Amino acid sequence: MSADLTVGAFGGVWEQSLRACVVEPFEKETGKSVEVVLGSPVQWLNQIAANPAQPPVDIVFVPTEQAYEMIDKNLADPFTSETVKVLPELNPDLVKFGEGFGVVFDYGAMGVIYNSKKIENPINTWEDFFAGVENGDFVATIPSISYPSALSSSLWNISKHSGGDESNAQPGLDRVKKMMESGELDFWSDPNQVLNGLASGEIDAAMYWDGRSWAFIQDGNHPDFKYVTPKPGGPAALTWIQKVKNSTDLGWKFVDIALGAEGQGCFASKTRYGIANLKAKFDPKVEPMITKYSDLAIPSYREINKTRDKVIDAWNKQIGR
Repeated sequence: MSADLTVGAFGGVWEQSLRACVVEPFEKETGKSVEVVLGSPVQWLNQIAANPAQPPVDIVFVPTEQAYEMIDKNLADPFTSETVKVLPELNPDLVKFGEGFGVVFDYGAMGVIYNSKKIENPINTWEDFFAGVENGDFVATIPSISYPSALSSSLWNISKHSGGDESNAQPGLDRVKKMMESGELDFWSDPNQVLNGLASGEIDAAMYWDGRSWAFIQDGNHPDFKYVTPKPGGPAALTWIQKVKNSTDLGWKFVDIALGAEGQGCFASKTRYGIANLKAKFDPKVEPMITKYSDLAIPSYREINKTRDKVIDAWNKQIGR
């Protein structure tokens, strides 16, 4: 027998936290069952687009790139004050990103994790990190172009601090090439690869996500490592919640519980990621690890999407990693 509601989500700690903080409370309150399906947002989008009248998924958690594609292909239901009662409690900026067809559920910041035993001078700014790699002061790794959000979380950030912007990535490409000249720069596409490299001592520093970094330091018992969101801000990765068009109205109840203060506080405390609900309360031990919204650097994802193919082609030709 199929579940009453089907939800597309990410795996690992993210999925475990979603089940504990949102799925279980929803099932308890409604008496309805939820099936959480794991996979890639691109895969879900293609499946929904192939059968929009009877979508295989009711609710999706997706990155900004796929969220905008859902909107542009008319595959998402509108979020209104009638359908989503909890909207007034949410950060208005994170609501605005959704263009009325979803809301940012949680966010992560791309910062730097580094071995303080090997890197004595603290990394406080992005320039500290870039210049340190260029000078050969330490071995570092940054996201490869094959990593799903590399354009918005990595290359845009490097371009921004090197004289470029969303529509001009060449200064960022030139900076990456300059860092490569030191022979101390590597590239990652698998997040686990970074943690393995840090633990083994193969790399000293990495552009990496805040939540995963803190889990490595705290849960992995690696006290020599430090995490910092360098000034003037960490590139944001935003995960949206969207209700698929033509899906069951039961999904609205799920959205309200997912975005409610209790569910959001629970989720943030387990994952160390920032969330949308301004009334949410966090575990006091975890709260200092959650990146403040004011410490994020948020690109224009729409602008990045316009030049995506061209920039990827330029990276492949000039960087090739």
